[in-house]
Amino acid sequence: MTDSFANAVKDVVEVMEFESWLRFYFFHEEGGGLFIRVHEQALKCIRGLHPHLVGLVEELNNKEVDYETSVATVCQFVVRSLDGSKYRAGLVPEVFDSSEFQNEMQLFNLWLQGHEAQLDQHFQDFNTWLELYGKWKSSPEVQDYFQILKENSAPMAAVKSESVH
Repeated sequence: MTDSFANAVKDVVEVMEFESWLRFYFFHEEGGGLFIRVHEQALKCIRGLHPHLVGLVEELNNKEVDYETSVATVCQFVVRSLDGSKYRAGLVPEVFDSSEFQNEMQLFNLWLQGHEAQLDQHFQDFNTWLELYGKWKSSPEVQDYFQILKENSAPMAAVKSESVH
């Protein structure tokens, strides 16, 4: 894996993790719909600490979202902010299809599910989420699991080529 590809995976994963954080703390049910409502103080903190992610907040904030619109918005944001600007054109779709990205997201989602009650006790800023996740991910047990995940995952291209059409 090249440095550029590894950095792109890291950046795409960060956006996905950030969107999960937004949904975790700023999702509100109103009138049968689900809305992301990021209050001004939180938005100010995001602007200061994560200016590269403000555009995603602005696209989702105060709008009704469902699974499809959330996925579409996040993917469009990733492509618009990273593909062809920060990284060579076409690299981001390769990241989405990669086992590296899939493994990272699987591990993050495992952490999120396992720590939901802890995270729900009180608001944690995004940096704290990343720190908590990083500590958990660096534990020997998780590293062993992650290694097994990496060894057992086939690149998407290999999986696709073996499928019956």
